[in-house]
Amino acid sequence: MMRMLKNLPGRLSNAMRYSLSGLKHAFIKEESFRIETFVLVLLVVVLALVHWPVWKKVALVGAYMPIIAAELVNSCLEELCDHIQPGRHPMVKAVKDMASAAVLAAIVFAALALAALILA
Repeated sequence: MMRMLKNLPGRLSNAMRYSLSGLKHAFIKEESFRIETFVLVLLVVVLALVHWPVWKKVALVGAYMPIIAAELVNSCLEELCDHIQPGRHPMVKAVKDMASAAVLAAIVFAALALAALILA
């Protein structure tokens, strides 16, 4: 246990470096990720100007984060599928469509959260 705790800062540092590398890769390679990141930045700017309680602002940004997470997973699956099966294949299409549907579900969730926060 002590050995694990002793190495914790290094492990956390490595994990952060890998995560930032993944975000950079997604931002460079994936137009959808760039768009969703731009929308997140726009959302934060708009929320800074809106006179809402802090909890509503945090809730809305929190409700948006599953879109970013789903898009990262979608991008991973698309890149992996294209690497494994470069040509067209019905199974690859199905995997990509399901990953895209996960992004859509996250968008619907964020839209419902926004509606609930506006009406609350």
